[in-house]
Amino acid sequence: METFDQTMQKLVNSDYETLLSFAKQAIARLLPVCKTIDPKNNGFLMISSIVLSAIGSDKKLSQKETDFLRDCLGLDDEHIVKYINLYSPEMEALVDKFADEISAEIKLSTVALVAAIAACDEKICREESAFIRKILA
Repeated sequence: METFDQTMQKLVNSDYETLLSFAKQAIARLLPVCKTIDPKNNGFLMISSIVLSAIGSDKKLSQKETDFLRDCLGLDDEHIVKYINLYSPEMEALVDKFADEISAEIKLSTVALVAAIAACDEKICREESAFIRKILA
C-alpha cells in the first residue's frame, strides 16, 4: 500500500491533462453535494471555497495554477482573475466544516480536486500537503 507522500508524488508526476481530468471529474461529483449544502448560492460558494482554498493554502499563486484553474473551470483570462480575487482565508473554515459533514466517498472527491490543483505546478509543498491531510482527518 502506498503512503500518502508516495500518492502525492504520483500526482506531481502526472501530466497536465490527467490532472485536469481528475479535477473536472471531482468537480462533477462535488457540485451536487455543494448545491445541497449551499442551496442559497447554488453550490457556488462551497465549490469555490474548495477550489480557492486549494490555491490559497500555500499563500502563493503560480502561473501554472492560474492556467490550470482557467482550463478546469472554462473561464477566460479576465474572469479567472476575478474568480481568484474572490479568495478569502475564511473559505478554509468552510472547507473544514464541509469535510466534517460529508461521506468518505465525497471526501475522496474533495481530496482528488485539491490534490490535482496542488500538483498542477509540479510540486506539492508542505502547506498544501497539510491542507489535504486536514480534509482527510
